[in-house]
Amino acid sequence: MYMIPHLRHFCLISATTLLLLAGCAGRPPATMYPRQESHAFEDTSNTALAKAYGHAIQRHTGESGFRLLSDGPEALMMRIAMVNAAERSIDLQYFDTREDKTGKLVLEAICRAADRGVRVRMLLDDWNLDDFEAGAVILNANPHIEIRVFNPYSTRNQSIFSRIANAPSYFDQFTRRMHNKAIIVDNQIAIMGGRNLGDEYFEAGKEINLQDVDIFSVGPVVRSMSQSFDRYWNGNESFPMSALNLPAPVSNDIYKLQDEMAEHWDVLLQSHVGRELKNMPLPHEVKKGEVPLIWAKAKLAADNPDKVNQSIEDSVSAPGIQIDKLANNARHEFIILTPYFVPMKGGVTWLNGLVKRGVAVRIVTNSLSSTDMVPAQAGYSHYREALVKGGVELYEIKSSPPKSAKKHMFKPSSQNGLHAKIYMIDRQDLVIGSFNFDPRSLHLNTEQALVIHSPALCAQISRIFEGISSPQSSYRVMLTPKGTLVWVTEEDGKTVYYDFNPHAGFWRIITNDFFAILPIDDDL
Repeated sequence: MYMIPHLRHFCLISATTLLLLAGCAGRPPATMYPRQESHAFEDTSNTALAKAYGHAIQRHTGESGFRLLSDGPEALMMRIAMVNAAERSIDLQYFDTREDKTGKLVLEAICRAADRGVRVRMLLDDWNLDDFEAGAVILNANPHIEIRVFNPYSTRNQSIFSRIANAPSYFDQFTRRMHNKAIIVDNQIAIMGGRNLGDEYFEAGKEINLQDVDIFSVGPVVRSMSQSFDRYWNGNESFPMSALNLPAPVSNDIYKLQDEMAEHWDVLLQSHVGRELKNMPLPHEVKKGEVPLIWAKAKLAADNPDKVNQSIEDSVSAPGIQIDKLANNARHEFIILTPYFVPMKGGVTWLNGLVKRGVAVRIVTNSLSSTDMVPAQAGYSHYREALVKGGVELYEIKSSPPKSAKKHMFKPSSQNGLHAKIYMIDRQDLVIGSFNFDPRSLHLNTEQALVIHSPALCAQISRIFEGISSPQSSYRVMLTPKGTLVWVTEEDGKTVYYDFNPHAGFWRIITNDFFAILPIDDDL
């Protein structure tokens, strides 16, 4: 999820969150805690990965090699294969990391890498760390693993009284998060994109699975990713685990977690699903340098970690600048895939302006039935009609399959929502990463994206776009002759029209309507 998940962000609005907000009050800078500066290894040319990809990199001077990962299980096994191939270093930067089925597989591989002497640096945002903090403390006890936490809510030297007294003044700081997602191995290969580490991002979720795309990379752009990681790792907002209000690990807990992860690894990978995962051809090609790659010129657009300390007026979005530049130079077409789409009035004017000068603007986002974030959908609903009237082609992903609304109102009612963040211009240039088309990505969170000039990669994204925007997979939002919105789709081979959010269910519609009246669009 791109932003503050579940209900927590919206509880900030009420007074009942004072104690939670207080967690970041009066916090000293990270430089006050024991923390050694470190950087990506530059001398990795003798690693197996460098030798495996070196000749191809030399043949494509000034270009990097890419492989799109649109299949969840394949994206999971690619990460594990990368970790297994590591000889010198593993750097991970994630907004959300969980100890669920898939998360444990990645973490167990990381532990095995650390045990063979690989240096592991994990930089995690603090928003959802409560799902992983016990495991993080234990992993951090490994001499080859160091975990830092970005923009934590509380540190050891704060009293409960100081947190409560100063909480209101830290409201803005509390909501600013590191949304970046990347894994880099030996400063030679990397994966970056929209996926967090959790079951729903790898098609293993019980209630919801999210359609996502990230990208495997080799070549010069990987060095840029490492440099960006170092800026965050050594920055003022990256705190060592020792600075947090967390109990020290107990020896028995360390051994217990190691045994649990090892057992989980053996049981899952020996199952029918595990055998299918192990038999995937692409992950086996990682270490040998045989991953089929598309070579292209590319650059990294990564926000400065200090963005979280800047005012909205002064904040600079590196991915946003690149998207704006490329789209303003578009001649034919601008395609957007984003799960959380809150364009605000300025974005509506900009997108409709592109249409007026002859650029076909096509956008795919979640429907109310498929989103995992109803409040963001409520914000988006304010701008839907103006976009369609301006000529924007607007598609909303269906829930798959439509399900009963007999769920908690803040839980998704679908099995299949969109989570990829992709921008394509004239089917020539591609921007892919963590950046959503909303105020939070633009002004509040840190984000990163790859900007790639590649008609070949764009052809692959085009096929993805055509598939998910088809009448079988999406609703086309249009206007009736009377000027009202209608959702057009295909069901059982027939064209069907809805004059309301289809298949969302009663509670979702009520919840959407509630959040739609709140003045919170700037925070979405």
